[in-house]
Amino acid sequence: MGFITVASSNQSGQIVVALRGGTLVYLVVENKNSKPTIRKVKSVTLEREISCIDLRPFESTSLSGNDSMEVDGGGVSLSTERSHLVAVGLWDDFSVRFLDLNESSNTLDQLLHINLGRSVDANMGNDAEEQAADSGQHMMARSLCLVTMESQSSNSTSAVNNSTSSSNKVDMLFVGLGDGKCISFGVTRPESSSEEWLVHSRKEVSLGTQGIHLVPFHHGARACVLATGDRPTVVYLTGGNSGSNSNPKLCYSTISLTVEDEDEDEGHASHRNISVNVATPFRSSLLFSSTNKNNSSLCVADENTLRLGMIDDIQKLHVTSYKLGMTPRRIAHHEAGRVYCVGCIGGAGEGAQIGGEANMGNCVRFFDDSTFEEVNRIDLEPFEMILDVTSVSLCTSSNSSGDNYKPYILIGTAYSYPDEDEPSQGRVLVVECNSGESSNLKSDSEDEMVTRCVRHVTQMPTRGGVYSITPFYGGTVMITVNSKTHLCKLSLGDNEIGELKLVGAGHHGHMISLYCKSLAGERSSKEGSGKQLAIVGDLMRSISLVEYLPKHQVIEELARDYNANFCTSIEMLTDNIYLGSENFANLFVLHHNADASSEEARVRLDTIGEYHLGEMVNTMKLGSLVMPSNAGGSSSAKSDTKSKSDKSSFEGNAIEVAVGSQTLFGTVDGTIGSIMGLGGSTFAFLGCLQRAIFAVVRPVGDLSHERHRHYEADGRVRPSRGFIDGDLVECFLDLNRPTMERIVKWMNDDGRWRIRDDGSGVSGQSQQNLMDTEEDDSSDSPAQNNLSVEDVLTAVEEISMLH
Repeated sequence: MGFITVASSNQSGQIVVALRGGTLVYLVVENKNSKPTIRKVKSVTLEREISCIDLRPFESTSLSGNDSMEVDGGGVSLSTERSHLVAVGLWDDFSVRFLDLNESSNTLDQLLHINLGRSVDANMGNDAEEQAADSGQHMMARSLCLVTMESQSSNSTSAVNNSTSSSNKVDMLFVGLGDGKCISFGVTRPESSSEEWLVHSRKEVSLGTQGIHLVPFHHGARACVLATGDRPTVVYLTGGNSGSNSNPKLCYSTISLTVEDEDEDEGHASHRNISVNVATPFRSSLLFSSTNKNNSSLCVADENTLRLGMIDDIQKLHVTSYKLGMTPRRIAHHEAGRVYCVGCIGGAGEGAQIGGEANMGNCVRFFDDSTFEEVNRIDLEPFEMILDVTSVSLCTSSNSSGDNYKPYILIGTAYSYPDEDEPSQGRVLVVECNSGESSNLKSDSEDEMVTRCVRHVTQMPTRGGVYSITPFYGGTVMITVNSKTHLCKLSLGDNEIGELKLVGAGHHGHMISLYCKSLAGERSSKEGSGKQLAIVGDLMRSISLVEYLPKHQVIEELARDYNANFCTSIEMLTDNIYLGSENFANLFVLHHNADASSEEARVRLDTIGEYHLGEMVNTMKLGSLVMPSNAGGSSSAKSDTKSKSDKSSFEGNAIEVAVGSQTLFGTVDGTIGSIMGLGGSTFAFLGCLQRAIFAVVRPVGDLSHERHRHYEADGRVRPSRGFIDGDLVECFLDLNRPTMERIVKWMNDDGRWRIRDDGSGVSGQSQQNLMDTEEDDSSDSPAQNNLSVEDVLTAVEEISMLH
C-alpha cells in the first residue's frame, strides 16, 4: 500500500488510512467463512499530505467502545453503527473536508469543504486572501473529532444552538489546531437525499500554545472530549433539558492534577497544572473503583511521565474550603514565596482582657498556595488591627538596576484603642518569605535542605492607621495614613537589615484616605517615562487623581470628583479611566480629560458611567477567573463559492468582540463578579441587544429591569449609562428560537448596533465621536447587512466565555 502516516477506525469494522503522497484508502473488515478479512473499498488522492482523519459515527454510544481500552473482559456492548463520512485535514491547508463513504460510488467524493479561517470579503482581492492565509490565526488542523454530545442541565459558559433538531443531542465537529486553538462546529445531517451536509455555530477558543490532540471519552452518561496540550481541557455540553436553560451550551473545564506530594512527610495532596501530549480512555475496576461504571479512566502522558487517573465531577468553578478557625480580614498571594498571606481576627476569648475591653488575638498567617498547609504565623500587638496586606517588589538600593528588586509582603495596621475615634498609631510591616527552592534565606535548622520560612525584615511606625498600600513606580510603595498619602522606599544595609522611609512631604487634603491604587503593579516595576499617577478613594469625597513628581519629591493632586460619593472600593483601569463603588450599591466610572483646553475641565473628573449593582462592593482587583485567551471573537467565516459542495451555514456579520480591562469584584453578600471594558463596536452591539431584550421580553411581574438598574443615591435617580448588564445580555442564550428572532428583528429595525460607540470611554480607548461611522458607511462593509440569530448567538457566546 505504501507508507501509512495516519489512520482511523471504528467498531463497525471501517478503516481509513492515509498514505504518503496524500492518498486516502477506505477499508472494511469482513467475516468470510468465520475468518476476518480486510477488503479495500475505494480511495482518493488529495492535493496535499493528510495531517489528521476521523471516522467516528454520529451516535451517542459510538464513543463507548471506539477509543476506550476495555481491560475487564466483557461487560461493554460495542457499537455497530457505521459512519457515513470521514473528516480529513490537510497540511498547509486551512480547511476540513467531509468525504462520502457510500459504497455506491467508486471514489471518496467530497460532501463538504469547511474553511477554518475567518471570512474574507470577495471585493478585497487575492492580496487580502493571501495576507489572511499567512496570519497566525490560520493554523493547520492537527486533530479532528466527530462526536454526538448530549446536553445535561447545568450552569455553563457558552452555547451551541442546533435549531434543526428538537432533541438534546448535538452532532459536533472539533478541530484541534497547531497553535493551541480549538474550533468547534455544529453539524446538520441531511434528512433526505436531496439535502446536503451543513455546519453551523462556529466557535474558536484558545486552550493554550501547544498543538491540540482531541480524545473522546465518557463521563457517566455524558460524552466529553479531552483536548490535550499545555492546558488540558475537558469539553462537554450542558443545558437544553427541561431545566432553566432551553439551549444546549458548550463548556470548557481545565484539568488540574491532584497528586500526593512525596516531598512532604505527611503526604499532603496538592493540585498542579500538568501538560498532556497524548491521552486515551480506558476502563479497569482493578485500578480504580467507581460507583459509576460508565465513567472512563484516562491514561495521559507528557515527555517523561505516564499517569493513570480518573476525572472527578466536572464543575465550572472549583471551590475548596479550608477551615481557619478565625475570621479572615485581608488576603494576598505572594507568588515569589508561593504562599497566601491571610490577616485574621481571633475571637474575643483568645485575647486578654485589658482595661475591661476585649483584646482580639489578631495575627497574620501564611499558607502554602498548593497544599494550604500553614507555613508560619505572625502575632500582632494588643489592639492592633490589620487594614491591608499586599505583595510588592521593592527596590533595595538607590540604583534602578533590575537586580536590586526583591519581593516582599507589606502589612498595614492600626492600633484601635477604645478611647480613640480615629487611630493615632499604626505601622507598616515588611516581611520576606522564601519558596523553599533557593538558598537566599537560611533557616535556623542545621539541615542543608532549605525549608520554608518567613522573616520579619523591618517595620515603620506611622501616625495613624495604614488603610491602603499599593505598588508604585521605581520600586516604591504608596500608602494612605488616615487623611494623608505618602510615598515609601526601602533601603537595605550590608547586613540585610532594612529600613522603610517616607519620601518627600506627602499629600494632605482628604477626610479619610481609605484606598489608593496605581497601575505600577501591572506594568514594569521600574520607573516609566510617563507620569507616575495614582488614585485615592476617600471616605466621603469620592476619588482624586494624584501625581508624584520625582524631581521635587512631592505628591500633587491633578483632579478630583466633586460628587459626594462614599467610596467602598476603587480600581484604576487606565491612566484616565477609574472605576469606583459607593455605599448605595452603585458603580460609577470617572474619566480624566488631561488634554482639555480649560483648567476647570482638567482638574475635574467627569462621570461617564453609572450603574446600580444592587449589592455593596467591598473589594476590586484587576484580573479574571478564566485563563487568558487570544481567541477571536468574530468567528464568522465564508466557504469557497466556486464549489457547489462548499457550503457552511455560518456566513453573516462578523461581530468583533473587543475587550479591554478586566476587573473582579466581591460584595458583602458573598458575590464574585466581573467587569470588562468593551471596545466601541462591541459596546454598541451589546447596547442594542440590551434595549431589544427590554422591548421584547416581558419581565417577571412586569417589573422594569431598566428601572432597577437606575443609579440612585441620596434621592438622586438617573438612568444607567456606560454599562451593559451582562447577566441580562447572556440570558439571550436561554431564550427560545421565536423570541430570539423577534429580538434580532428589533435590533435590525433599530440599526444602532452599527454605530461605533466607545461607551463614553469605559473601554479605556481613545475618545471617539458616537456617530463616527466613517468605516461603516462603505457599501461593501458586512456591518451593513442585517443581523441573524446565529450572528448574535456567536457574539454573546464569546462574551460569556471571557468570565
